[in-house]
Amino acid sequence: MEDNFVEIMAQRTDAELLKILKEQRDDYQPDAVLAAEIEFKKRNLSEDQIKTATKEIEIDKKIVLDKANKKLGGGWKTFAFIFPGLLLIIFSGTFKADGYDRKARELVKWTLFGLAFYFGLALLIIILNMIL
Repeated sequence: MEDNFVEIMAQRTDAELLKILKEQRDDYQPDAVLAAEIEFKKRNLSEDQIKTATKEIEIDKKIVLDKANKKLGGGWKTFAFIFPGLLLIIFSGTFKADGYDRKARELVKWTLFGLAFYFGLALLIIILNMIL
């Protein structure tokens, strides 16, 4: 086991160690998981400490979920509809990267609505010019 994993896991909070061991085991190298297990056992946590750490994990999950489900504001929707373009679709990636999944989807949706509106308007103008 690499010594830096031991040092890194020693700096983790009880909640972080518990999360690594229960939920994120596959995201870490085997030596890192082993270091987390050793550190967790070394701390000899009481049931109350484990419950507190579990509550911290649940609170963090709720924060992440709330962030992911946050709606796109009306100003953004209006801007995306009136000024649609590739730049806004690219910008939605920054929302996604920051954990705002719903905002990212809605920004793309309203940008596409705006593009469809202008495309339809242009098509209508072309048809009217042909008729008149």
